[in-house]
Amino acid sequence: MFSILRKLILLVLGIPFVILGTRFLLDAGQTFIIHRAAAAWTPMTVELVSVEHFSSVDQALGNQTLVHYRYEFEGQPFEGQFSCIGDECPQTDLHLSLQVAQDQNRPVAAFVNPGKPAQSLLYRHLYMPLFLLKAGVGLFCFLTGSVAVIFGVYLISGAGPLKVGK
Repeated sequence: MFSILRKLILLVLGIPFVILGTRFLLDAGQTFIIHRAAAAWTPMTVELVSVEHFSSVDQALGNQTLVHYRYEFEGQPFEGQFSCIGDECPQTDLHLSLQVAQDQNRPVAAFVNPGKPAQSLLYRHLYMPLFLLKAGVGLFCFLTGSVAVIFGVYLISGAGPLKVGK
């Protein structure tokens, strides 16, 4: 009885690792795909609606910059949002330069997906440490969980010990 319980625990604990790993891998993949696709997007100028900068004494939260902007594409109005946390931002003083641009009503450049104009990027920037962290953690969790699930299923299926012939 206790033996089967250990096998079930191995199986059940592996499933969340597979799910978590899949989620991290999909997130890293989506970030990379959008970054690559944005190279062919239409550059245009956008109007900054708001620039907010949040600071926290907690180093885990760090500083966050949140930007709302609007633009027109083929006569239709759209809105976009950009946010970055601490070192993810393409510039260390991003919020200051964007705040000056907003105060002076100066437009800034952005990239708009011509096939899906509601999709836009204020900065085509891939923060490599975060991308590698997501991909690495995702790969580790996915592989660890997969091995646990496969091994758990193998043990539960009742494969007996190997018999060595004379």
